[in-house]
Amino acid sequence: MKKSVLTILLIAAVTAIWAQKPDRKTVKLEKRLVGTFEEIPDTHYTIEVHRKDTTETITRGAEPFRMLQTEVTIASYNRFLEDLKAQGRMAEYEKAQIDTSRAMPDIAPFYFTHPAYEQYPVTCVSHEGAILFCRWLTEKVGGGEWEYTLPTEEEWKCAARGGKWPAQYSMGGPLTTNNNGVPLYTYLHVDDSHITMQDGHLVVIEFKEIVVKDSLMEKKFPLYRYKHPTHVYSHHPNLYGLYNMCGNVAEMVYECGVAFGGSFLDPGYDIRINSEKRYDAPSPLIGFRVIARRKK
Repeated sequence: MKKSVLTILLIAAVTAIWAQKPDRKTVKLEKRLVGTFEEIPDTHYTIEVHRKDTTETITRGAEPFRMLQTEVTIASYNRFLEDLKAQGRMAEYEKAQIDTSRAMPDIAPFYFTHPAYEQYPVTCVSHEGAILFCRWLTEKVGGGEWEYTLPTEEEWKCAARGGKWPAQYSMGGPLTTNNNGVPLYTYLHVDDSHITMQDGHLVVIEFKEIVVKDSLMEKKFPLYRYKHPTHVYSHHPNLYGLYNMCGNVAEMVYECGVAFGGSFLDPGYDIRINSEKRYDAPSPLIGFRVIARRKK
């Protein structure tokens, strides 16, 4: 009897995993249009919520899904815009346009068009534009079987933790650097010695570079203030194989008006998994990534 129950459970688990595996054609199309997706397992977990007189156990998490390894790149988003234009879908094209007027004042004007930045995350996109991108990807790749969408807040956070609970950052642990002081994320590298009070406001004092010495060499890191995000494959992935879940650009979720994970211009505390960035318009600090679910 016990063996029969175990067999049934094993078959159910294998079936659930297999249900998330796409065929080769789908994988090939995904790679050509956006990149590689990683499988995110069932992420349900329980927490205890202590109230005045009672303790309540709450289950959170998400069913298995697949998530893009990286933020959506400029190349992928421009491919989407070009296809909309080629199809004559001008109303959608106008809604999805990159709002370059909201780019950083000192950012290279060709960030969104030059081939050198193709594999950098797209920013200055509206939530509606990100949703339209997902629908376009479903049309191009889904084949009636797969649906591409923005992750919910809970799905995004579970994927960002990489299977570690609790975790403040996507690489796990409470730190933004490794044991040698080398940054694990793209963020604003600044400490208390570079912050001062001027005219009643906290001001960051500019410095030229950060020097980190280890047993092999001396490493120099760039100006504390990045002018734009870094390559989508910067740094190391978390345990689920996902890059830049913290830092680089904050990422939109399905719920409109909030992004998580912080950006290249946020200090270490504000690139935590739970760090919220509110928005009501396209922002140079916010991008997005997509997930895939098999249609039921």
